[in-house]
Amino acid sequence: MPPRYTFAVSDVQYLVTFGVMLTIALTIATLVANVRQQTRVAGARERRTAMLYAMSRELAATRGRSSMAEIAVKHVAEVFLCEAVVLLPDANGKLHHPSAPPAPVSYRGSDLAVAQWVHDHGQRAGFGSDTLPAAPALYLPLGDDQRALGVLGVLPQSQRRVTLPEQLHLLETFAGQIGLALERENLAAQAEGARVAAQGESLRNTLLASISHDLRTPLAVMAGAGSTLATHGDELDAATRRSLAVSIESRAREMSELISNVLDLTRFESGSPALRRDWESVDDLAAVALQRLDARLAGHSISLQLPADLPAVFVDASLVVQVFANLLDNVAKYTPPGCAVRITAQAEARFVRVMVDDDGPGLPAGDPAALFDKFHRGADEGNIAGVGLGLAICRAIVQAHGGEIRASTRAKGGARFEFTLPMEPA
Repeated sequence: MPPRYTFAVSDVQYLVTFGVMLTIALTIATLVANVRQQTRVAGARERRTAMLYAMSRELAATRGRSSMAEIAVKHVAEVFLCEAVVLLPDANGKLHHPSAPPAPVSYRGSDLAVAQWVHDHGQRAGFGSDTLPAAPALYLPLGDDQRALGVLGVLPQSQRRVTLPEQLHLLETFAGQIGLALERENLAAQAEGARVAAQGESLRNTLLASISHDLRTPLAVMAGAGSTLATHGDELDAATRRSLAVSIESRAREMSELISNVLDLTRFESGSPALRRDWESVDDLAAVALQRLDARLAGHSISLQLPADLPAVFVDASLVVQVFANLLDNVAKYTPPGCAVRITAQAEARFVRVMVDDDGPGLPAGDPAALFDKFHRGADEGNIAGVGLGLAICRAIVQAHGGEIRASTRAKGGARFEFTLPMEPA
C-alpha cells in the first residue's frame, strides 16, 4: 500500500484492512496451534494405548504368575522410565520378593512393609499419595476391593513421570490390566483344578465299575469250584478235582493280572518311572513274551520274522516284554483260533520299528488312537476279561522310552500294532 517501503499510512481505510487481516491471521494461528496440540495429544494417547495393548496381549499369551510378573515389570519400566516390581502374596496373604533372578529394570529395594499395607488396605502408598509420601517408591494395589492379587511398586528416574495426573492415571490403568491378568490366571488355575478333580472322580468311578464287573465272574467261578471241592471233594474223582483246581488257578491269575495292570498304569501316571535300561535284542524280548503266553496262543500260528542284522535297542527289558505280552494277549482275546500272527521289525534312523500283525477281524470302527485310552474296550465286553488298560499301559511304556505306538487296519484284513524303540541312549 502506498507509500511503499514505509510505515506511513496515507489512507485511514488501510488501518481497518490491517486490523481485519491481523485478526484473521491470529485466529488462523490459534486454530493451527490447537490442531497441533490435539495432534500431539492424540499421538501420545495412541502410543499409550499401543503400549498398554502390547502388555495386555503378551500377558494374555502367558501362563504362570511369575512369568506374568516379569512381563509386567518389563513394560512398566519401559513406559515410565523406572524400576518396577510385582509383589505377589502367598497362600497366607503375605507378600514376598520375587524368587526369580532380578532383571536389570527390577526394583530390588522394595519395602515389603509399605507394600503389605497397600495389599491389606487396597490403597496406593508412597510418594505422591496421602500415605507415607516420604517413601522413595510408589506402590499400587493389583485387583479390586473384593480380592487383592498383589502390589505394583515403581521407582521412577523422575517423579514427574508418575505424579502428573495423566501419567498417574496411565500407571493405574497398567496396574488394572496386570490385576485382570492375574485374576484370569487364578480363575484358570481353579478351573483346571476343578477339571482334574472331576476327571479323577470319573476315572475312579469307571475303575471301580470296571474292576467290580470283571472281578465278579472269576470270583464266582472260584467260589463255586471251592465250594464243590469243600463239600463233595471226597466224592469226586481225581480228574474232576484237578479240573476244579485248574479253574481256580486260572481265575486267580486273571484277577492278579487285572490288579497288576491297574497298579502299573497308576505307577506310570504318577510320574516318569525309573527305567532300568540296557542293550537288548528284540527277538529275545519277543521270545520271552511268547513263552509267557504260550498257553493262550496255543491255537494261533505265530511267526517271528526279524532281520539277522537288526540292531540292539536300549530299553528296560521287563517293560518292553510287557508291551509284547499285552499286544499278544489282545490277539488271543479278540481273534479266533487259527489266526496267523506275525512279528516283524526294521531299523529306522535312531529307532527300531516293531510290527505285530494278525489276520483276524481287524480293528473296530472309530478312531484307532482311542484304543489306547484308559478303560476303552475294542469290542463288547461279553465274556472277555479285562478293563481296557492293556493298550494304555503299552502307550505309557513306549512313550516313557521316547517312542510312539499306533494301531491300523491292514489292507489285506486284520490289525497291525506298531511301536518304536530307541537304538541309542536318550
